[in-house]
Amino acid sequence: MSTSSSNPFSIRIIQASTLGVAFTLTSAAAGTLPFSLGHAFRKGEVPAGMAVGASIPDVQVIPKTTWSDGSLKFAVISGRATLAANTPLTVKLTVTPALSGARALTTTDLKATGISAAIGAGSFGSATWSATDWDAPFAQWIAGPQMSSWLYRKPVGSDATLVGWLEVRLYAGGAVEVLPWVENGYLNVANPSNRNATYTFTLGGSQRFTQALDLPHHARTVLLSGKAYSYWLGSAVDVVPTHDKAYLQSTGIVPSYRASVSSSAPLWSHIPATFTPLQQGGYSTAMGNAGYQPAIGMLPEWDALFLCSNDPRAYAAVQFNAYSAGRFGIHYRDETTQHPLKFSSYPNLVVRSGTGSGLSSVGASTKNQYTPVPSGTTPPVWEIPHHPSVGFMAYLVTGRYYFLEELQFAATINYLINPDSPRQGSGGVFQTTSGSNTTRGAGWAVRTLAQAASIAPDADPLRDEFLASMTANVSFYYTRYVAQASNPMGFVQPYSNYDAASGRYMEAAWMQDFHTAAYGYALDQDLALPAAARTQLAQFFAWRAKSIIGRLGTTASTDYLYRDAAVYTIAIAPTTAPDYVNGTGPWYANWGQVYQGTLGTANPGQDGPLRGAYFPEATSYWGNLQPAIAYAAQHNVPGAREAYARMTGATNWNQLVTAFNDNPVWSVRPRGL
Repeated sequence: MSTSSSNPFSIRIIQASTLGVAFTLTSAAAGTLPFSLGHAFRKGEVPAGMAVGASIPDVQVIPKTTWSDGSLKFAVISGRATLAANTPLTVKLTVTPALSGARALTTTDLKATGISAAIGAGSFGSATWSATDWDAPFAQWIAGPQMSSWLYRKPVGSDATLVGWLEVRLYAGGAVEVLPWVENGYLNVANPSNRNATYTFTLGGSQRFTQALDLPHHARTVLLSGKAYSYWLGSAVDVVPTHDKAYLQSTGIVPSYRASVSSSAPLWSHIPATFTPLQQGGYSTAMGNAGYQPAIGMLPEWDALFLCSNDPRAYAAVQFNAYSAGRFGIHYRDETTQHPLKFSSYPNLVVRSGTGSGLSSVGASTKNQYTPVPSGTTPPVWEIPHHPSVGFMAYLVTGRYYFLEELQFAATINYLINPDSPRQGSGGVFQTTSGSNTTRGAGWAVRTLAQAASIAPDADPLRDEFLASMTANVSFYYTRYVAQASNPMGFVQPYSNYDAASGRYMEAAWMQDFHTAAYGYALDQDLALPAAARTQLAQFFAWRAKSIIGRLGTTASTDYLYRDAAVYTIAIAPTTAPDYVNGTGPWYANWGQVYQGTLGTANPGQDGPLRGAYFPEATSYWGNLQPAIAYAAQHNVPGAREAYARMTGATNWNQLVTAFNDNPVWSVRPRGL
């Protein structure tokens, strides 16, 4: 299997058009040093058939993912740069006609370095690589004249589930970088259990890592500690890239944030600066806990912090927290392909439930098809309604295959947790009425699925699987809520009534906002869906966005007053059992009635400051609704920009803006407005 590009570029640009984007490289040591990073590009800026060049020699740009029009979306940039100590070097990018590729570095070149490596796991045995072992990689990830990289895997000893992995990068000039990890998880291999041992990693005959670890079933960890992101065969290299954060946000691949976080903000006190295997990192002690969690949001706190600051601590936190996600028991690798599972191969398979699974709210299989029963140490709980985005930002920043797979494992475990009937078999539909999801969980699951579909390499075997699942989700929601009349306020059917005794259907407004935002974000990804699905996605989001636009209404008696948009629960129907299947309700006739049903009084018809519980805290309900209204305004849903203006025109709006500078996770704003 090979997922490398067929167009490596050795670039020295004389005539080219500027991209208007650059990155910087910094090292504590001077010298001509190797570097590598991931880089996203705006749609249309690098058209199909064109290439990306750089303002310095010895650089290659390897395309990985394209936009729907064929233009470049994401690439891995690598090379060597001559750096002065602690002095940033700016590298400008350009668009140029594709050049003929120079000879890519090969495994023969890798062997010539004399590299050897070994992963040990005590009595379980070891996995070793030397000499001709390097001739047979599991896959080639990058092929280029400045850097080629390969993936290697071997069982540890004769163990049935414990596997050692290496991602090996070879740079021109002979520098070798290695990322080692161990993984303890297969999809259908019998008797999954923990593997408690002293794990070691040796490179070039020198032991680089040793630590006693109890690795739970379906968990994995890189064999790193301290501040290292990887190991080097010779002298360590510490080149740190700094991305253009504003440009990255302008692509739409990540949200656009309004916050600007200073280096003295309190948030930095709980951002991990180092890594140790299976550490908790920035994740909550219990994923299912109520209230604010740093990991919850369109992106988790540390990823938003990376985009909203220029502090190098954020670069470390993004990677260390992505490595920390290996502690969750979500790594169900298909032993027949050695990749995360394809939905189409397992339409009725559901993960095994039970106290030892480390998975919450697991569903049932109509065909009685389940993964094997696990035993031993239980991994920390993974729960769809509170699960974070994992691996996504780290992949965008580094281009490392490890992080791409972490995201893919998250997307596939969400599929496996859901019962096969409501998920529509291999469709992987995340319904808001399913107990595995809840309203918010269905939103977060689509957020994760959209990320996986958005940045999967064009050649990745899972790309079409994720796109097919997104198409199935779009079809379900379009058919239920747009193709037939439904709730005129844009509220999807919840999984439970917060106050049935009231005689109304009371729903968590913030859950609805999370779901709305997830589909607005998915629309921004410009996924390569069939034409009909792309149209349906836009139409469903326009219907869905009514639920936040309407809450930011005027002082008219038939409107919902914008000042009170941020409530915990909202009345979405004047009955406890509205008919959502046929869309007949009954429903409220206008937003003024929704206001009355929610607050027990008529719209008072008075402008004034925003109000509600916890205002102006950055993590309040006013914070929670920002992504939903931001995407509604960005995609120009009728009435959205006027609603957004009412909110931002309030006399105390800037109090919330100021609060976001201490915690940016909810500070999403309309891109380009």
